[in-house]
Amino acid sequence: MRKFLICFVMLVLGAKSFAQHMLPVVEDSSTYGKATLTWTSNGDYSSNSIGKNIVQSFFYGGFIDQDMKNKSIVRLQDINQFGLDMNTELEFRSKKNITKNQTSPFANCGYLIHGGYHQFSSMLFSRDAFRYAFEGNSLFLGDTADFSGTRFQSIGYSKIGFGLFNRSNNNSITLNVLSLNQLASGSLQSGTIYQNASNDSILMNYNGAFSYSKGGFSKGLGFSFDIDYRFKTVENEHAMTFQFLAKNIGMIFPTTAMTRYQADSSFHYTGFQIDQLIQQNLFSTGKLMDTLGISKSTQKSTLIVPGFIQFSKMVDLQAKQRIQSFYGARMFISKNYVPYFFAGVHGRVTKHWSTGVSASYGGFSRLKWGMYSSFQFSNWNIGVASENLLNKTGESIILQVKCAF
Repeated sequence: MRKFLICFVMLVLGAKSFAQHMLPVVEDSSTYGKATLTWTSNGDYSSNSIGKNIVQSFFYGGFIDQDMKNKSIVRLQDINQFGLDMNTELEFRSKKNITKNQTSPFANCGYLIHGGYHQFSSMLFSRDAFRYAFEGNSLFLGDTADFSGTRFQSIGYSKIGFGLFNRSNNNSITLNVLSLNQLASGSLQSGTIYQNASNDSILMNYNGAFSYSKGGFSKGLGFSFDIDYRFKTVENEHAMTFQFLAKNIGMIFPTTAMTRYQADSSFHYTGFQIDQLIQQNLFSTGKLMDTLGISKSTQKSTLIVPGFIQFSKMVDLQAKQRIQSFYGARMFISKNYVPYFFAGVHGRVTKHWSTGVSASYGGFSRLKWGMYSSFQFSNWNIGVASENLLNKTGESIILQVKCAF
C-alpha cells in the first residue's frame, strides 16, 4: 500500500507539462510592423503544504530526508492541494487586412495562427495520505489512516488554432483543434486503513476509481476556443484597459478507450505480519483484484478541457505615466482549483526596461510574491517573470519573446 501511494504521488508530481500568463498582462498599442511572432513558455507548480524541496527531488532526483518531511507536515491541513500548470505556445499575427471590402465586418481584422502544448495536473489529498506515503504505516499502528476526499487529474494535449483579431483594439477570437496526448485521473470518495497494534491485521474500506489512457501519441480529438476582449475606461485623466480572457475552453472526444479500475468494497486480512504478506509476493497474483473487489473495464467519455477565465487590468507599454497598477482574478475549470487573485505595480525604469512586483493568493497555494522584467529593443520585446518567488511550496518561471516585423 505504501509503495502504491508513493507511485500515486509520483504520477502527479512527475507529470511533464507547460499555461498561465505573464503578470502583468500587457497591452501594446504601438503600430510598428505588419506582423508579430510571439513565443511564450511557462512552468509553474505550487502547493499549500508540500515543500518545493520534496518536489525537486522527484523532478531532478535526490534524497528526501526527515527534515524535509517535517517541514511539510507542519503545513499540512485537513485537505491539501498540489497543482502543476505549464505550456509552450508559438503565435503568428498578421496585421494585413483579410478583406479589401471596407463595408465588411472584418474590414479592420488581421488573422492569427498559433500552436502549442498544454498540460494541467492537480491533486487534493488528506493529511493522512501524505504521512502514510512518506512515513509509512508504523505511525498508524492501532489507529486509522483516512484518505477520503483524495483525487487527482493529469491531462496533456496539443493544439493548433486559427483566429481573427481587431487591429484597433486587439480583440480576438480563435478556434483550436486539440489532440489528447495523456490522461490520468482518480478519486477516493472514501478510503480508510486500520492496522492493529501488533501489525498482524489490516482492515480497508474504500470507494474509488482510477482511469488512464494508453496507446499512441493521439488518444482523442476535440476543439476549444480562445476569446480576448478588451475595453478602455478613463480615471483621473488616465486611460485604462481591462481584459476578459477565456482560453482553452472546450472538450475532447477520446478515440482510444480508457482503462478504468473501480472498487466499492472492504478487505480484512489477518494471520500474517504485513511485511511478510508483501515478501510472499501475494500482491502480484492474478487473484488480487478479485480479493480486493476491484473491477476492470474500458470506457470512452467526453472530457472537459481545464481551460481558464481571467479578468484583469492591463499595463499599457505606450502610456506616459511611469508607474501603473495592475490586478485581476483567474479561474481554471477544475474542481481542485480555487479562485486566484493578483495585484501589483509596474514601473518603467528606462525607455527600454520595465519591471514590477506582484502579490497573489489562491489557485493551489497561499500568498505568493512575483517579479518580472520586460526589455524593449526596437521591434523586439523580451520578458522574464515569476509568479512565485521566496515561497517554500512552489516555483514559477515564465519566458516570452515577441518580434514585430
